[in-house]
Amino acid sequence: MSNKTKWIFGVSGIGKDAMFAMSTIMSIYLIDYVGIGSAFVGIMFMVVRVWDAINDPIMGTIVDNTKTRWGKFRPWILIGAVLNAIVLVFVFFKPDLAVDSTAMLIYITVLYTLWGMTYTLMDIPFWSMIPSLTDKQEERESISAITRFFTSIGYFLVSAPYIIIVIFLGGGESNSEMLHGFFLFAIIISALFLVSQIFMVANVKEEIVVKSQDKITLKRMFQLLKENDQLMVVMIVIVISNFVLYITSAMAYYYIKYDIGNLDLLFPFLAFGGVVQISGVVLYPSLAKKMTRKQIYNLSILVQVVAFILLFINAFILGNFIVMVFVIGVAVFFGQGLSMVLQTVLLTDTVEYGELVTGRRSEAIVFSVQTFVVKLATGLSMGVVGVGLAIIKFVPDIEDVAAPQSDLTIWGIRILMFILPVFGMLLSRYIFNKKHIIDEQKYNEIINELKIKRGDVSEKTTIEDAYPEL
Repeated sequence: MSNKTKWIFGVSGIGKDAMFAMSTIMSIYLIDYVGIGSAFVGIMFMVVRVWDAINDPIMGTIVDNTKTRWGKFRPWILIGAVLNAIVLVFVFFKPDLAVDSTAMLIYITVLYTLWGMTYTLMDIPFWSMIPSLTDKQEERESISAITRFFTSIGYFLVSAPYIIIVIFLGGGESNSEMLHGFFLFAIIISALFLVSQIFMVANVKEEIVVKSQDKITLKRMFQLLKENDQLMVVMIVIVISNFVLYITSAMAYYYIKYDIGNLDLLFPFLAFGGVVQISGVVLYPSLAKKMTRKQIYNLSILVQVVAFILLFINAFILGNFIVMVFVIGVAVFFGQGLSMVLQTVLLTDTVEYGELVTGRRSEAIVFSVQTFVVKLATGLSMGVVGVGLAIIKFVPDIEDVAAPQSDLTIWGIRILMFILPVFGMLLSRYIFNKKHIIDEQKYNEIINELKIKRGDVSEKTTIEDAYPEL
């Protein structure tokens, strides 16, 4: 795989995850600025995300059944990018409707549903291309790290400074100015997203193509998912860990604004965290040369668990000592950076494992699981956040002034922010260590068996013959 392919594919991740980050601020936009009730937004997000997640394996099947002169991935990436960019603009366009009217609630629900479904059209084939570019673990780790590096940049270009950017674009901090700023911001991100995907589609193509495969029916799709037990293990681990981390990410806004009491800290905190997270992504290839994947995974979990416990102590005992929030946050963001690369790499390996145990290579179905779990985790977390805010009696801002919150609300914010992640991280670690079996040696054995089945090497060929670089 050429360096040109690695970097062009990776750089396109800036626009892709800048678009994804817009979905993570939609709840704040709808609750704090449009004025929709938090319980409705939370439940709506959860239901739509779960519905959207269910569609992902179906989209993966459609992609795997696609045969065109441009391959099976790039046409869908282009179609999805165009549609998703258009829908995002309308999501952040506030129509002249009463906030609590049925028409407004339907408008929001329909647009959010369309956003998720059109993002799926692009996201599944995007990640599915990685296994088709190379079958060497080192190169997959390299392109996964490069892509995650740029997707992290894209994500934090939106999630960290969005309040500052929206105020600048809108020309002020009044509610009407903020709404206008959000709309202009959506247009800019849509343009960035569209340009980045067009550039990638024009310059990157798949290299590993298994021909003469029958079309996959929906029944066969579910069989493939069921038979690939290692894919199921990775899926469960990612769902649990992402679920609790998305809750923390969503609650960071409320924690900094209402508990610490200084929203100006949101940008420097998230920007600082973004730099640290990217450092984790960058350092992953170096760690991979000295540690096994399982060791790196356990390291990423351990540092995050310890950090969340320390943040809990800082909030309840030290009274939110600001310096400690930033210092301890280093471990959380660094661990997340390692986990981001690992998730992609672990899923990539299940493509060959699935091909060996099922006789069918299905990259898009495998990576539909990634988008499925991300959307499922996001939807569930948004539902928990929305309903949780209602349970702890969160009071929205009144006329552009931050509303005072009760002790119950502050305690609830801290529990959602720091306690839930600890349980989620430990549970995902337990499942991974007990059920995951594809280590480096097992993967090489799988590849050698596949080469024999495909006729690329004879049965007498040893692993050393097939992989002289080892």
